[in-house]
Amino acid sequence: MAWIGKSHGVFKLHESDSYCGSFLSIADAAEILGVDQDQLSPFAKPDDSGERWVSELDLHKRWGAGDIRSTHPSKVGAATRSFDELILQRLISITFPEATVDIQVPFGRKRMDLAVTLNGTTKGIEFLGPSHFIQQYQRDLKSPFDRKKEAEDSLGYECVLWPFWIQRCTSNVKALFDSSVFGFASVWSTKAHFGDFQLYDSARIIHDITERFGAFRDDGVGYMYLCEHTHKPVHPIIDQILAGKTKVERLIPRDNQFGDGFWLPHSLKTKANKAVDSTRYRA
Repeated sequence: MAWIGKSHGVFKLHESDSYCGSFLSIADAAEILGVDQDQLSPFAKPDDSGERWVSELDLHKRWGAGDIRSTHPSKVGAATRSFDELILQRLISITFPEATVDIQVPFGRKRMDLAVTLNGTTKGIEFLGPSHFIQQYQRDLKSPFDRKKEAEDSLGYECVLWPFWIQRCTSNVKALFDSSVFGFASVWSTKAHFGDFQLYDSARIIHDITERFGAFRDDGVGYMYLCEHTHKPVHPIIDQILAGKTKVERLIPRDNQFGDGFWLPHSLKTKANKAVDSTRYRA
């Protein structure tokens, strides 16, 4: 959670295509965690209208520490689960009530976050936080496609990589089984950006992972920072770049093969044409 900035925006479990953010209603949080709402009341804070919300960061910490007595384990074996996994697990059940969901599925000595079986077809899900793309621990940084192949070779079905910029929503759940669905990309508080990714072929990796969800629009993926398709805060890095406090290169991955504008929202495309040294992004 060190990659998450200040909490912003509201996530609505039953309107997840339209609302994504950091705060949840007590009812939605209780449904995700499988607990009574009363258990979460001490962690809730009111907004200006008096409605009470709980922070996703706070929920993650308290669930992991055992302060929230959930039927969902925060650890399976040596694997620590994320709150993102819980949200996805509940979204899958809402979207496909007839599906079965298995958690922390073993393959070899490793585990895959989720496996979803619908009408006889199984899809695995591996959620990818920023540490899968930016060096954070002592271990070597490897392409997430290496782990994907290892899981698929062992389990015999597709393992879908679900990174932190792919919105946790119904449309993206549907895209797991239906390639005609247009999914969504969205960020609002992350401190990790594509320009920070360290794998030499980052642009291609990001492109291929995002394409799996049909989450591009006609001019690329720059809409993910804005509120054009989803009710959420515009990511603060946009104003920082426009004010000259941060470089536009933060949003453009290395080894960029798709043009600078592919990665940027409309408001930054002109600035990029003047400022970006594209040779920086070639391996």
